[in-house]
Amino acid sequence: MMPREDYLKMPLRERLLKLSKSDEERASELQEKQVFVDLHTHVFREFDRARVRNSGVTCFFEAIYQACRYGDFEESMRVVGSIASFVHKQPDMMIALNHHDILKAKAQSKQAVMFQLEPQTIGRKLDNIDIAYGFGVRMMLLTFNTRDYIGNGCGERSDDGLSYYGMEVVDRMNRIGMLIDVSHCGDSTSRETIDTSRDPVLISHGGARALCPRIKRLSTDECIKALAEKGGLIGIYAVPNFLALTERQGIQDVLNHIDYVVKLVGIDHVGIGTDIQFLDHVAFHRDVMMKSTSFSRIGVELKAKYMEGIENPEETSNILRGLIARGYSDNEISRIAGGNALKVFEKVLGRGGDYTPQYIPS
Repeated sequence: MMPREDYLKMPLRERLLKLSKSDEERASELQEKQVFVDLHTHVFREFDRARVRNSGVTCFFEAIYQACRYGDFEESMRVVGSIASFVHKQPDMMIALNHHDILKAKAQSKQAVMFQLEPQTIGRKLDNIDIAYGFGVRMMLLTFNTRDYIGNGCGERSDDGLSYYGMEVVDRMNRIGMLIDVSHCGDSTSRETIDTSRDPVLISHGGARALCPRIKRLSTDECIKALAEKGGLIGIYAVPNFLALTERQGIQDVLNHIDYVVKLVGIDHVGIGTDIQFLDHVAFHRDVMMKSTSFSRIGVELKAKYMEGIENPEETSNILRGLIARGYSDNEISRIAGGNALKVFEKVLGRGGDYTPQYIPS
C-alpha cells in the first residue's frame, strides 16, 4: 500500500474502481439520475468546492464538530450560521430542511447541505433543541463515546442507558421533528433510545460489530435489528480503522459492511454516512488519541494510514461503482444511496408545524 501522499497524487480516475464498459455506462447513468445522501460528513473542515462537486453527492449532512469538541451551544450555532451564509452565496448549492428540498436540489442540479449537531452542546436546556431547529439543524447525536446528561457513550466502562433527561430529549426531538442519531451511543443507550422514540432512529455513520468485534463503536446485530424493526436506518461509514483492523483498508471494507447489514435486516434499512473529510483522518485521530483515551477504549488501533478508494469525499462515487461490481441492481443501489434516507426524512421531518415551543406564549 503506497504512502497516502503518493496515493492522493494519482488522478481521480485512477483511484476509481475499474468496471466493464457496460457497467461504466450504468454507473454514469445512476450518478446522473439518482439522489445520493451522505448522512454524516465534515467537508467544511477543509472545503474545496470543485472536489465536493466531484463527489456526486446530492445532499450531505455537515456535522458540527464544535458541539462535541467544546460543548459550546453558542459557538455551534455560530458555525451553523457561518456555513449557511456561505452556502446561500453559492449558485449551485442550497440549504435543505426536508426531503422536498433535497429533491428540489437534485432537479436543479444543486448540492444541498443539512446540519447535524454532534452531542454535548445543549447541556441541560431542552429549549436549545428548539433553537437549533430554528437555525436549520435537523439531526443530533445523543452522546459521543463518553457519558453525558443524556446517556452513555460506547466508550464508557458501563452503559446504564438513557437518563430521565435523555428520555425528555428524545420526546422533544420527536415532537419538534428532529432526527435522532445514536451513532456513538453505548449498546443500552442505543436500544433504549430506539424503544423510547416514536419516530425511526438513525445510526448516521457506523457499521456492523459482527465483522470487527473488537471495535465497540460498531453496532451489534441486536441493535441493528431493533433499529430496522422501528423503520430506522444505518449509514455505513468509511473511516479508517473503524471498520477493520488490517494494515490495508478501503472501499472493500465499506462494501463488506453494507453487504452484511443488507443480509441481516434487508435493503431498506441501509444508507451511507461516510464521515470522511479532505484532511488526513488518521493524523486527526492520532492527535485525538494523544489527548484522550476515548478511542483506545473502543478498540481502535491506527493500523491503516488511509482508506484506499474512499479516502475523501471526491471518491464517494466508488460506493456506487462497488455496489455495481457486487451485483446490486439499479433499484437497490438507488435505495442505499439515498432512497431509504428520503423515506425516513419524509416521516420525521415532514410533519413541520405540529409543535409549538413551550416558551412562546399562546
